[in-house]
Amino acid sequence: MANIATLLKRQLRAYFHTPMAYVIMAAFLVVAGLSFCRPLVQHLGERIGIGELLFGAPYFWVAVLAAIAFITMPLFAEERRTGTLEMLLTAPVTDLQVVLGKYAGALVFFLLVTTPTAAYFILLKAVAPGMAALDWMPIFTGYLILWLIGSCFIAIGMFVSALTRSQVVAAVGCFVAVSILFFLDTVRLFLPGAAVQAALTYMSSTQHVQDFARGVVDTRPIVFYLSLAVFFVFATVKAIEARQWK
Repeated sequence: MANIATLLKRQLRAYFHTPMAYVIMAAFLVVAGLSFCRPLVQHLGERIGIGELLFGAPYFWVAVLAAIAFITMPLFAEERRTGTLEMLLTAPVTDLQVVLGKYAGALVFFLLVTTPTAAYFILLKAVAPGMAALDWMPIFTGYLILWLIGSCFIAIGMFVSALTRSQVVAAVGCFVAVSILFFLDTVRLFLPGAAVQAALTYMSSTQHVQDFARGVVDTRPIVFYLSLAVFFVFATVKAIEARQWK
C-alpha cells in the first residue's frame, strides 16, 4: 500500500507540474456550467428534475469523456516516450503496484475535476429556490454514476496509453473507445438483430445515466462498471509485462 500511495502522489505531482491540469479543470468547469444553465433557460418558469440539469446534459458528458482522454493519455505513453517507464519498472515495485498507483492518481485527479460542479446545485438553491426541487438523492446518485463511469473509462484510457508512446494516439484512442461504449444505444441502430440491439441498449451508459439522474439506483450498472474497471486494470498490467519482454 505504501508503494501505491507513493506512486499516486507521484502521478498527481506530474499532473500539476504542467499547465494541462489547470486547462482541463478550467475548460471542464466552463462546459459543465454552460451545460447546467442551458436546461434552466429552456425550462424557465418550470419545475424540473434537479439531477437531470447536469447529468442529463449531453454536452456535459462529452466534456467528461474528453477530460478522461486527456487525464489518461500521459499515464504510460509519456513515461514510455521519455524513457522513465523502464526506470520505474526496475524500481522495487511490482507492475501491479505501478498500474494501481497510476490508476489511483488519475482517479483522484478526476474527482478533483468533477467535484466542484456540486457548487452549481448549491448556487441554484440560493439564487432560484423555486426553480428546481432540491432533492439530494438524484444529486447523490448522479455523482455516483459519474464516478462509476469515470472509474471504468479511466481504466480503459490507461490501457490504451499502455499500448503506445504517443499521447495524441492515446487520447484519440481513449476518446473513441469510451464514446462508443457510452453511446452504445446509438451504435445499436446500425446493427441487425433485436437481441443484439437490446444487449447494447442495456450496456449503454446513457440509459444508466437517465435512471441514476432521477434517483433510481440499479446495482447491475454498478457491477458492470466495476467489473470493467478491474478487467482493464489487469489488462494494463499484462500489456506492460508484454512490452517488457519485447
